[in-house]
Amino acid sequence: MTTLAALPDHNRLNDPLWQRLFHGYQHVITPLRYGGWVTDIETGGGEFHVRADLADGTELIIASEHSLPADPAEVTGWSVVRQRADSPDCHTVLYDSTPNGPQAHHGTSLVPLFSRLDLAVGHRRTPRLIVSATHTAPYGASHNSNAGIEGAAVAAARFEEWSYRLTDHEGYRRVWQRSEPDVYPLALFESAGHITILRLTRSDD
Repeated sequence: MTTLAALPDHNRLNDPLWQRLFHGYQHVITPLRYGGWVTDIETGGGEFHVRADLADGTELIIASEHSLPADPAEVTGWSVVRQRADSPDCHTVLYDSTPNGPQAHHGTSLVPLFSRLDLAVGHRRTPRLIVSATHTAPYGASHNSNAGIEGAAVAAARFEEWSYRLTDHEGYRRVWQRSEPDVYPLALFESAGHITILRLTRSDD
């Protein structure tokens, strides 16, 4: 069983705009939830950002150069601020990979962002996970690869990035993915007879 954090509890869950943004930024939200944080999309004043409740009186605010664009493809980098929930003026910038930020060289990559959060926010009681892949060629040869044992949020971010690399850079299409909320994801990709199976599993499985 996973330790995916619960969905936020409010009356905007059925709002079409909230649903579209929550789905569009799932690649950011899901790793946060694997980190054990209830995560939401804020849409006030026509500006959008991801907010994660750290349960200690502080929260993470994730945006881009300004607010998040309605189209996630337009993100140019990530900015992450930790602030007191009751006093937003009391905040600390944890990460900034926007074009003029100190981590600009990471761009929109998620693994460096979540690696930074893993260090800055501290270790939580979440499982240690492994992203692994099995690649099989049409003539039967296969090989395995894995990223090693990582924190839950970092590993979930890596799963998202490996999936994106396969579909957007290597010509694969996702043909199936297990999506039950209480089971770690497993996805199947295909390209001209080449098959890649991507998994997220506990390190003690």
